[in-house]
Amino acid sequence: MIGSLMYCATMTRPDIAYAVSTLSQFLEAPRSTHMKAVKCVFCYLLGTKKLKLVLGGNTTVAGFSDADWASQRHRHFISGFTYFVGLGTISWSAKKQPIVTLSSTKSEYVALTHAVKDILWIHKLLNEFTFLHDLSLPTVLYVGIPS
Repeated sequence: MIGSLMYCATMTRPDIAYAVSTLSQFLEAPRSTHMKAVKCVFCYLLGTKKLKLVLGGNTTVAGFSDADWASQRHRHFISGFTYFVGLGTISWSAKKQPIVTLSSTKSEYVALTHAVKDILWIHKLLNEFTFLHDLSLPTVLYVGIPS
């Protein structure tokens, strides 16, 4: 079941990526609560199957990056970013940071590093498409500010 959800999260449904990532941490010793959570994700997919991501709007590339406040018991922050062309999402990620940072500001820098590596790859890809030369302009990256 988790393998099917991972396929969906990777290929077509980024909205379930965090739930699948969290559930996959319990594959070695699952409990009944984890099975209930997996069923909830499947029910969510069933209820939202008519929704879709839409590409369109303007042709600017913009991104958002943020890190949570180490809300998990493993004490690692979760980094996340997403990039848009117009109104459509073209790239996204959410993952546990590989290090334990001592402040929320440092965790934001780790999240930014993760996001910038991806946008550099996106710019290299866009440079390959000569008909999309307008998209290779500098990208605006919005960052969550720790409070």
